[in-house]
Amino acid sequence: GSISGTASFGFGNYNAMTASLTKRYSAGLTLQASYTYGHALADSGTTLSGSAGLYNPNGQNFNEAYTTASWDIRHNFVSSFDYEIPFGRGKQYGANLNRGVQTLLGNWQVNGILSLRTGQPFTLDSNACLAVSENGGCGPTIISGSPNAAPPGGRTPNEWFNTANFVPLDDLTTAQRLSLGNVGLQSNVGPPTRTLDFSVFKNFAFTERFMLQFRAEGFNVANTPQFNAPDTGQQDANFGKITSTAAGSERHIQFSLRFQF
Repeated sequence: GSISGTASFGFGNYNAMTASLTKRYSAGLTLQASYTYGHALADSGTTLSGSAGLYNPNGQNFNEAYTTASWDIRHNFVSSFDYEIPFGRGKQYGANLNRGVQTLLGNWQVNGILSLRTGQPFTLDSNACLAVSENGGCGPTIISGSPNAAPPGGRTPNEWFNTANFVPLDDLTTAQRLSLGNVGLQSNVGPPTRTLDFSVFKNFAFTERFMLQFRAEGFNVANTPQFNAPDTGQQDANFGKITSTAAGSERHIQFSLRFQF
């Protein structure tokens, strides 16, 4: 049987190379970095992957739909640090602090995670085809160059790719309208993801076994916009324009107390 929200058929594969580095220092500092280069391909999308724009050009040959998967992230870099500040009792500095000063200034820790990921691919569509695929798919026709080419002034939310590279719908010939366009599936790549998370911990040790930890955590602390893919329909007024950001991707700050034993 199939699971709701996923495709019940199809083929896919994923190949990747991963490299990581970890460095631990004696002064309480740990640095980590990892990079993954990968490529996912499939002949079907799923609603969970946000691949609603995909279509099958040939209902008699699903191999023609085999292309970069909607969940493909080609480059993924994540780095982090954890720094247990060496100040307070049992630390490199301030080992002889009195209890009051130790409670205020000792046992602090700061942490950070930087995530950089390239965008996910998406498929352009059009409503100008006189003959559409079995799944109702129709793509635009490009004049020259790459459909993913940046506009002359660079990529902006107002124009993520150069829409002038496509034949206007009113200028399409009958032969072009009888085709499925010449762009193909998954021709474009969406905006990258860039986030920085940062947290501060403070430990209050009652005994060797019992400890209370205060945590202040910020997600996407720079409040960097995490843009969704642009409008993919050539017939739309917003074709090529980004009109929204990912839900819940704005900066979040939370505070908590954690009792450990």
